[in-house]
Amino acid sequence: MDRRRRVAFPKGQRKVTDFEQARKIVNSLKKTLERYGGVGLAAPQIGISQRVFIVNISPDNNYRPDLPKIGFRAFLNPEILAVSSETNYDIEGCLSIFYGTLYGPVARGSYVKLKYLDVNGEERIEEINQPFYARVALHENDHLDGKIFLQRMSLENFSKLSWNEDLDIRNKGLK
Repeated sequence: MDRRRRVAFPKGQRKVTDFEQARKIVNSLKKTLERYGGVGLAAPQIGISQRVFIVNISPDNNYRPDLPKIGFRAFLNPEILAVSSETNYDIEGCLSIFYGTLYGPVARGSYVKLKYLDVNGEERIEEINQPFYARVALHENDHLDGKIFLQRMSLENFSKLSWNEDLDIRNKGLK
């Protein structure tokens, strides 16, 4: 279970050093996520080359009543310390891919241990044992490393991709 990996930051992805600016980035991410929906968002998805992602996971009777109540969290300069070899399969989508309308099954670790900074620059270590929460954290961290969920899918699962035009975010919230 203690498979460690160190990831070099992709060219252009900068570590956060200015925490006043980081709080503005987190606020922009939060506003974007509130407007378009979803459970997580990474800074590169809104055109910011900083190692920041957020999650906001809560049960919703209309969408996913089975979600755990995690709430809002911000992760600055996250590093994956460990990922379980035990995996689970679930459907993932992404606001960056076809406006959040394409979904496919992805295997992810059921546990992840992250080291990160909070918005005040305090170092935190979090062990995420809840499979859905671990999935979201790993998905968003992938964006910081230049990856999308399609790159995590097995070739045989591409035949299981699904499309839902009703979820098109291009005009969501616009009046």
